[in-house]
Amino acid sequence: MKTVTKLGALLLGLYSFSSQADILHVNGYYQGVGIGSTQIDVYESDSIQFTTLYGRFGYQFSRYFALEGRVGFGLNDESTPLNGIVYTQNPQDGSLTSEPIQSQIDSSLDLQTSIFVKANYPISSRADVFLFGGYGRNKLSYNEGDLRNLAESIIDTDSDVNTSLITEQNYDEGGVTYGTGIDYRLSQRWQISAEYQYFDTDEGDIYALNLSVNYRF
Repeated sequence: MKTVTKLGALLLGLYSFSSQADILHVNGYYQGVGIGSTQIDVYESDSIQFTTLYGRFGYQFSRYFALEGRVGFGLNDESTPLNGIVYTQNPQDGSLTSEPIQSQIDSSLDLQTSIFVKANYPISSRADVFLFGGYGRNKLSYNEGDLRNLAESIIDTDSDVNTSLITEQNYDEGGVTYGTGIDYRLSQRWQISAEYQYFDTDEGDIYALNLSVNYRF
């Protein structure tokens, strides 16, 4: 009899815990802040890495589906390959010659955005694994001071020779983004997330590892 009583008490306790755990999930609006590491492989064999800070905003329709948007930027500058062409005009006959150049100057990740649909699958009362897919964009810009110094080192303003420098444009590409990760609910309102994100662009590959803290309203 005592064994049955203890077993009944244990089952009741487990049911009570399960019921309390179930209320941890909250539908509705959420927001958070995260930090990440983004690797950009768009400059031939060179890769550049940025530490990113971003905000995330979303709406959880059910335990299984959400819509989310993000806005972020890089916290550091990275030495980046720069290709250009130097054009020189002969003052005697007006003929024009060109010469390719390669250099390294600093660049920054000015903007990283994405909007996507997120599909969750619960693996415990507190943890979900998820997949997401949508549209993402990354915008990089070369340091203007470095560009100016490069131009001044090439163009001799005291010479009669007319010289000009044309370089690559700043990188600004959008395309499909998708990834996977895990959410873990610390409480009914607070949650932490870890994920891998991939940006598929026409001019290279971009990968990101992100960690965030989120609050559900």
